[in-house]
Formats: sequence, C-alpha cells, structure tokens
Amino acid sequence: MKHLKPIFADALSQEENLFVDKGRVHIRDKHWAPDEILEGLLKPEAYNDLFLDWVQERKEELIESAKAILDEFNLQDRFSKLREVYARGVVVPFVGAGLSVSSGYPGWTAFLKQNIRETAIDPFEFDEILRAGLYEDAAQRLADALGPAFNEVVENAFGRSRDISGCVQLLPHVFDSCVITTNFDDVTKRCYEAADKPFSEELSGEHSRELPRKLAEGKRILLKLHGTSTSPRGRILTATEYRKHYGDGEELQRAIEAICSKTLLFVGCSLTVDRTLTAMKTFVQANGHDNVARHYAFLPAPIDGAERIARRDALIECNVYPIWYPAGTHDESIEALLLALMEKI
Repeated sequence: MKHLKPIFADALSQEENLFVDKGRVHIRDKHWAPDEILEGLLKPEAYNDLFLDWVQERKEELIESAKAILDEFNLQDRFSKLREVYARGVVVPFVGAGLSVSSGYPGWTAFLKQNIRETAIDPFEFDEILRAGLYEDAAQRLADALGPAFNEVVENAFGRSRDISGCVQLLPHVFDSCVITTNFDDVTKRCYEAADKPFSEELSGEHSRELPRKLAEGKRILLKLHGTSTSPRGRILTATEYRKHYGDGEELQRAIEAICSKTLLFVGCSLTVDRTLTAMKTFVQANGHDNVARHYAFLPAPIDGAERIARRDALIECNVYPIWYPAGTHDESIEALLLALMEKI
C-alpha cells in the first residue's frame, strides 16, 4: 500500500478533509485541540489509523465504480467468468505501454511522432502509416532516417528511471507469478521490487522454447517479449528487427502458443493490428476457439456503437474478449477493475 501514500497526502490537503472548527483541528473523522497536536499526540499510530481508514474507503468507492462500469456495458457475466479463472491462479497479465504513460513514458505513437522532427520524413505520410497500424514499418522509417542515433532516442525515451505513478503499482498485489510485456521500460520490474516481490528471472522472447517449462513452474517471471531499450541486440521494434528475431514467423508463433497456454489479461494494450494479434489469430484458427484458452482485455470503449461491435468481433477472432470501460477514464477504471478482480462484487 506504500504507493497509495502520496495520493493519501493529496487527499488530506483537500478542504473537506482538513479544517478547523470550534478551535479543534479536524483531519477526516478525527480532531485534536492545538495543544494536543503541539504535545505530540499525533503519533504514527494516529496517521496509520487515518491511512487505513482512507484505503478501505477508497477501495469501496473503486469497487462501486467497477460495478457501474460492468453494468454500463452489460459485462457482469464476462467479468465473473474472468474472476473464476483468476481465483484458480491461471490468469497472466499482458502489460502494454498504456500502463507506463502515467509515469512519464511515451506511448508508441507519441514516441515515433515526436522523433521525426529531426528527420526529413514527411509527417503526413508518416501519419498515414501510423493510422494503418503499421508501427514496425513506421519505426523502420524512423530508424533508417536517424541511423545510429535511433538507438540513442529509444534509450532516452524508455531507459530512464522516472518516478512511477498510476495503477501499474497495483499489479504486484493482484498477480504474483508471471508477467508478460512488450514494453521497453523497467516500470513493471521496479513496481514488483518496490512491493518486495522481485522477479526471480527475466526472459526475452528469444527464449520461446523455454517458455512452456518456465510458465509451468509458476515462478515470478518477467517475460519481456520484445527486449529492452538499453540493448538493441534483443530488441524487437522495427521491421528489420522483427524479421531478424522472428524470421518466417515460427519463433513468434512458438512464443505466442506458449503464453496462450494461460489465460491472458491485456492491460494498457491498444490491441490494434500487430504481429502478436495476428499470431494469436493464426493459433486460434488452427486449433478452434473452444480448444484454446480464452483471453480478456481491459479496453476503452469506442464511442460509436458500430465501431465497438467491429472492434469486439476482430478481437474475438483472436479469442480475446473485451471488458470495456469509458474512454478517458484509463487509470481509474483499470484500477477499479483490478481491485474488483480480487474482491467478490
């Protein structure tokens, strides 16, 4: 709960939580005379009592928010099924770039667009590539234009240890085994270390042959599917790097099949067209929807109903079932849904 203390400090400074009335200083539901404060009555145990009361109140509010989200999109039954699978300990989080944005790291689109300024790349043409979801091709264009400087801008963007913020800090309290990510930053790793739950091992997608055994052991493993920002050797970002590491696609397919033996929960992932989803779709088509694990994703709901249905259908082809939340409520909705996953609602 350490990650909640800065939020608690902000809450205490709000007028409704801190005021003076009839000569007594009120902090939430407790109050003291000025001399009592000066004599040191406000000891650590008083702070802890206030903090724990606030944590419980906040949890209850977020769980109510989760109920409202599920009611809004009529997803109570789907979420209940996910909770059943989670209770058996076989849900593995797949963490996307969206969970690192609150800590100051750029999303993929922002990273690619902000670095074309120092190149001769046509921004309008580049936008067209991004709108088509061709991120590896866009990254290749940027790498070709920047040359050796490309590795430097990747490391500058994702290799710095920024202060961690947001709902990503809840992950160690929800999931206590394997975590999968395509992110280059070390946010997830540092979150688990801060919660005194360090990973016993860190693997890259190159170890796809070892994944079934590693996953079956149930150890706390961080699988960085596409490598890290600090080493271009195992990194997978550009089209050339995809071809180098995955060749004809067999290595990627093997890695995807290994992780799909578990139920995946995509959190902070955009889940637009990419090689991961394409490989999942191929796996599902080869084996049948009812013969492989179902996966889930917390995603912002498209405002247009027809677009939402089309998006749902595309995800279900990969055996990924969306749990929508209102657009523009990313961190608070994901935190609410993660808390609800641990609690009976």
